[in-house]
Amino acid sequence: MSEAEPSARGGRARATLRWLSGRTDTPIGRLSLLWFRRYFEASNNSASAATVYSFLSVFPTALVGIALFRPSGDNAFADRLINHLGLHGATASLVQDMFGSASSNKLAASITVVISFLIWGLGLGQIFQDVYKRGWRIEVGSVADQGLFAIFFFVLVGVIALGGVAAEQLRSARYVLLIPVWLIGSTIFWLWVPSLLLHRKIRLRPLLPGAILAAIVIGGLMATSPLFIAAPVNFNGKAFGSFGVVVTMLGYVFIAITVSLVCAVFSPVWAEWRRSERELKEQQPSAAGDEPGENGRASEAGVAP
Repeated sequence: MSEAEPSARGGRARATLRWLSGRTDTPIGRLSLLWFRRYFEASNNSASAATVYSFLSVFPTALVGIALFRPSGDNAFADRLINHLGLHGATASLVQDMFGSASSNKLAASITVVISFLIWGLGLGQIFQDVYKRGWRIEVGSVADQGLFAIFFFVLVGVIALGGVAAEQLRSARYVLLIPVWLIGSTIFWLWVPSLLLHRKIRLRPLLPGAILAAIVIGGLMATSPLFIAAPVNFNGKAFGSFGVVVTMLGYVFIAITVSLVCAVFSPVWAEWRRSERELKEQQPSAAGDEPGENGRASEAGVAP
């Protein structure tokens, strides 16, 4: 191998690094890079654990809640899932059978809620608290936090259950009415969650950017889910039965939780980015004014002009 080949590869690598540096040396580039680093610093692959905990605790308990809100007939969550994703045929029957009837969900309530809450439910609040506190780089935590995790769990379950029932009732309503209701309600929820888990150490106003972003992005994900989830659910349901449906929905839940955690660290990133951009703007005029001329540079170097 000639010496020119390593040199050429090194030149291309340096050129690539210069290109990347140039692209990130902009306000949006610096924000994106800071956000990227803070998410991986704060998450520690928490989305995977949160997905499993949610699937094993939140959703079974939410099915019980839906059964209480709608005591007769087929399961409202299954109906909503089938109608929203446009499932049909054998896959629709699988989803309906998998989530069960409302009466069977109520009969399982005493066992499902207690076991899922004690084993996995409390851990979900711990995961979100860890992401928030690492994102804001603050220390919180006490024995009393188990009570906060319980509150977070049951409020989250209630929101999902109520949303599943309300979505069916409001199916005929126009998006012009639904979108403002979703944005306001979701923003309030994502303001309340970090405020609760961080012991109100962070005021509501700094939390607002992440809450608004979560409301918009998660709402958009739910609205567009038929475009990229319906086909895999139908295909996997036909190919693998209920197992295929479960695995596909598990992947969707993982995407939704990852998005929520990415939005969770946006507020501290936004605050830090705005502060650093102000400092950068303040430094630029002073640096230009303090730039020494030819005589000044000669004096600083210890050379007489």
